[in-house]
Amino acid sequence: MNLENNDELEKFKSYMHERFNELERDSRGTAWDFVGLSVSLDYLASLTKIKVKVKVKTKEELRWQSGREYFTIFINKFFPEAYSQFTYRNGSNDLPEQMYRTLRCGLAHAFSLYGEPGGHGRTGSIMIGHGEGNLIPAQNAPPRDDTVILNFIPFINDVRTALNNLIEAARSDPRLKERLLERIRAQPPLQLILE
Repeated sequence: MNLENNDELEKFKSYMHERFNELERDSRGTAWDFVGLSVSLDYLASLTKIKVKVKVKTKEELRWQSGREYFTIFINKFFPEAYSQFTYRNGSNDLPEQMYRTLRCGLAHAFSLYGEPGGHGRTGSIMIGHGEGNLIPAQNAPPRDDTVILNFIPFINDVRTALNNLIEAARSDPRLKERLLERIRAQPPLQLILE
């Protein structure tokens, strides 16, 4: 066991928890809370990106997973199960995909709650708020009734859980640990320096 690598993982985990604590402490009950959290979530998900084999014409090639692939896999694997199991009133069971389209493509990359145009995002599939519960199906909420409400404090707690689950998985999976550390070292989050 490489103690240095475990120390780096612990340092990273502590750093991210400090940022989440800042977001929570400094919350003003606005969309900015979710912008910061969405950027953090996108960063965590990107740490898990791997190369996958794809068939191109008659041969197989390696390529990096798309943002949608690594983001939805991250939600399904590391978030509480309620996210992958959530079913909209219209019967869709695609909350991780809607989170990708709305939180990552919309808020983090386009400063909008409207996801990527022409994609698989449904306008209004996610509403954000500062109430008590989480994963609440909205009652006749505009623009449709197949909306889920993500409230900030429960949602940030679920992102913390995902971070903890990711670090625990890395401790028992040497390849995941090395990928995480390689990416964290190459592109450390703001102000984190691993020596």
